[in-house]
Amino acid sequence: MYKMLRKEREISEEDTKSFLLEAKIGRLGMSQQGEPYVIPIEYIYDPKAEEIYLHCAKKGRKIDAIKANPKVCFEIDKMTRLVVADIPCEYDTVFCSVIAFGTAFFVEGPSKKVKVLNKIFEKYAGEAPKAPITEEAVKNTQVIRIKIESKTGKENKGGIVPYPQP
Repeated sequence: MYKMLRKEREISEEDTKSFLLEAKIGRLGMSQQGEPYVIPIEYIYDPKAEEIYLHCAKKGRKIDAIKANPKVCFEIDKMTRLVVADIPCEYDTVFCSVIAFGTAFFVEGPSKKVKVLNKIFEKYAGEAPKAPITEEAVKNTQVIRIKIESKTGKENKGGIVPYPQP
């Protein structure tokens, strides 16, 4: 496992979990036959179980990639502003990001899928769906569970340039 180069930018476990809960779009990184594949995706995060859930169609490149190699990377970020400097190489960005590594599993069983899809709907719509999501409705939907094995959060609040010299 890699160590964070800029340790002063590492955020706490609590802040990492909070950001995973609040961010709206994640990026799922996969690899199939040595070729990387990254997609933006809506998701929910379960901080107690250390799991990320997402949904998609039952067929497609994402499904094929996970079947070939269930090891995945999940990333979220937020850029707040640009820090302008007199020297171009000292420009910087104020940001927060989280990177999680884990294993993807296909969720089986319509009742679990319904539960996850309702939580995804609530996160993005802010309320429960008007009509309930039924077990019949999820037949053509795949739900993916990512069991997080490691994660790190990083934040740049600005004002730390020039960078320390090695």
